[in-house]
Amino acid sequence: MVNADKGGQRVGTFLIYLNDVAEGGETVFPKVGLSIVPKKGSAIYFHYANEQGQLDRLSVHSSLPVKKGEKWAAAKWIRERNIYQSY
Repeated sequence: MVNADKGGQRVGTFLIYLNDVAEGGETVFPKVGLSIVPKKGSAIYFHYANEQGQLDRLSVHSSLPVKKGEKWAAAKWIRERNIYQSY
């Protein structure tokens, strides 16, 4: 459940990989057939809606388990509205 007072739904994600992963940990987009291998300093951006504002099923994604090493990443979630309120 999304709290409408906290910016609404996510509309995009900017994901930055902070380290190399020895094995596994890919970000996969199964409906596109795309697999992103985490490499230190690389980043991906994807959005969740099409031009009509409808959910784009091609944005469905997941992260595969890390088989060897660790995975560190930073995510910036872009929301419909500002999550900070002016006082």
